[in-house]
Amino acid sequence: MSDSKRHCRPMSHKKARHLLNPLRGLVLSPARLARQLLLCRDAQVLELGPGPGYFSGHVARSVPDGRLTLVDIQPEMLALAQKRLSAMGLQNVSYIQADAIDLPLENETYDVAFLVDVLGEVSDRVKCIGELYRILKRGGLLSITEQPWGHDFVALGEVKRLVGDKAFSLEKIFGRSRNYTINFRKKG
Repeated sequence: MSDSKRHCRPMSHKKARHLLNPLRGLVLSPARLARQLLLCRDAQVLELGPGPGYFSGHVARSVPDGRLTLVDIQPEMLALAQKRLSAMGLQNVSYIQADAIDLPLENETYDVAFLVDVLGEVSDRVKCIGELYRILKRGGLLSITEQPWGHDFVALGEVKRLVGDKAFSLEKIFGRSRNYTINFRKKG
């Protein structure tokens, strides 16, 4: 089986509670991730695989004149995120249940697309990157974060190979090989 296709499953919504552990912020805080995304107030942002919304609240607050769209394959995860973000009073968030390899979104709509510890759970990484390329505006930012825990970690070199083949240019890498965020710009 190729590196791009795997029989991975997303983390069950029943185990999502640990994703909200505040100690997670010692590795990557929502505020630091939002800074790395270089968000404008009116940005249209896509978060793929948000889980219960650990990073989502800070990102949504960073785009008060824009919109954050959460896409998850599990409707239960979206419900957890919606409950959490609604309790924060955030109204610039939308929720879409969909597979990362077939996004029901318009071409060239988003300024930023990001995913944290999600790429390893996607059934076809090449198709996922292709979909993210399609929905990003020209010059849009694709940000992929991988952290050292879990069986679904995707190595930095593999991410560079996957994304480098899709007309993106490498912009910046934050962190190290086992705990990193890598940002790419869509060419054109």
